[in-house]
Order: sequence, then C-alpha cells, then structure tokens
Amino acid sequence: MKILFLHGWQSVPGGVKPTYLAQHGHEVINPKLPDDDFDEAVRIAQAEFDKHQPQVVVGSSRGGAVAMNIKCGRLVLLCPAWKKFGTATTTKPGTLILHSRADDVVPFADSEELANSSRCALIEVGHDHRLADPESLEMMLRACGVESTMLNPGDVVRAVVRKTAVFGLFCEYGTHEILVLIPEISWIPSFNSCEQVVAVGDELEIKIVHIDRERNKIAGSLRALYPGSDPWHGAWQFGVGDVLDGTVIRWVEQADRCGDAGGYLLALRPAALVMLCGQEAGRFKSGDRVAVRVTAIDARKGKVTVGLMP
Repeated sequence: MKILFLHGWQSVPGGVKPTYLAQHGHEVINPKLPDDDFDEAVRIAQAEFDKHQPQVVVGSSRGGAVAMNIKCGRLVLLCPAWKKFGTATTTKPGTLILHSRADDVVPFADSEELANSSRCALIEVGHDHRLADPESLEMMLRACGVESTMLNPGDVVRAVVRKTAVFGLFCEYGTHEILVLIPEISWIPSFNSCEQVVAVGDELEIKIVHIDRERNKIAGSLRALYPGSDPWHGAWQFGVGDVLDGTVIRWVEQADRCGDAGGYLLALRPAALVMLCGQEAGRFKSGDRVAVRVTAIDARKGKVTVGLMP
C-alpha cells in the first residue's frame, strides 16, 4: 500500500511512525513540511498526493491539520492539531482518528469534538502525544489497512471491550468501534449499568446488527447470537420455583438489582443473565456452577429473581 505520511511541527521525515509503516511493507511518501509556513505545507502535501495518489494519508499532530486541508482520499489522523493550524474544522466521514487521553499537547477533547461533528471514528490509544508506543504503532498500521476488514450486518467478531458506560459497551475490533447497547447484552434484564457486566480488556463475541456507513457507526449485539436463550418468546421456559443451573460470571460490588449491595452475575444460558444477591464476595469464583431457584418473575418487565439453593 502507498501511504502519504505528513509529520508534525518540529518533526522531520524518517521518524518512528513512517519508519514503522515502511518496515511493514508499505511504500511511504514522507515529505519535509516547513514549520513556519502552514500554507506552504499544505501546498507541498497536496502536490505529493496528486503526484503519488496514495491509498491513505496519515497526518500526525500539525500534519493532521495539514491533511484536513488538502483534497485527498482516506485519512488516518494522529492527535490532529486542527484547532491550532489551518481553517478546516471538519473531516470527511470514514476518517479514523487515533488519540491518547493523556495527551498534554493536543487535548483529547478536540478529537472528540472533531469525531462528533464529522461523524467519524475516534479510537483511544497510547500514553502521550507521540503515539510511538508499540500499541499505538500497531493501531496506526491496522488503521491504514481498515478497508481490508470491512464489516457487514450479520458478521460475528471477537472484540475487546475498550470502554464501559451505563448505557453500553464500546468494543474494538481491529480499527472498528462497535457499540453494544444495554438491551443487547442479555435476554433477561439484570442490571441498570453495563459497568456491572464486563471490565475493560474483556473479549466478547459480538454479532453485527447494524452499520451506518455514512456516520461510521456500528451496532452490535450479544443476545442476537443466542436466540435460543430468549425465555419470553422461545422454546426455553421456566417458572417460579424451578431450579436452574447457572455459571458465575463475576462478582459485582454494587449491584443495583441487589439494592446496591454486592451480588454475583450468573449466566443461566449464554446472554441470559441474572443477579444472585445475598452472597459474600469470595464465596464463588468465575466459572463456578451453582444451582439457583427462581423466586420471582416479572414477565412485563422481563425480570427474573433467583436465590441460591441450600
């Protein structure tokens, strides 16, 4: 692949990032951009793009601002300093932005604003502005090849949880961010916050259920993988008093289903989760099998309450 790499302010061609791309088999065009003349830097970048017609333009910091101000194809922006240089305030949909929340040169919030206004993806990675650590370099490399990992509705992927929120899970598959909203996690509502379900770094198998390519938004589901775990509309049914086997997923320090006391999250089936309250931390470990009795069912709200069998 041919890549045009636009370096940052007071940087020079041949730095760590373009060298890393070249070492992985890409043809890298890495022109010298003047520090004191932004318009000239834009002119040089446009001329290099027009001459070489690269598949991807990677812009780092000030180079990201330069990239936003030229007419080109696909963009990968690394901590782009768009508020400090140039006139462009948006970038094209489909752009990938890589930025470290710990960046003390270009605020992470600038990239959040850019991603929201431009309907493009923002990937949090790295430990500082340079993005020269191994994880950041690998993410940049993958971002350049994002077209080879195009997703479609119905695809099943194994993704890594990068951020948890009350309403959903932000998961990473390659350079794609997949949002799994709270109703798509379990057929049985057992929590009011996704932060009680998984931890950052966990790997999940996710089915892609919707893709908005114009806004570069991908929605995923855990429960869509297991329609047989639906106790409300499928063949699997149970009632109050029934004894079921569950698998311990994790201990939740403050479970809302337990009145903010501790409880164990159990899987009765894949994507059919319940909270076991009234227990002490350390009694069970992840993967343990426990027998529970169904003590209450609210079919209207889809809730199930269980108690530990003696």
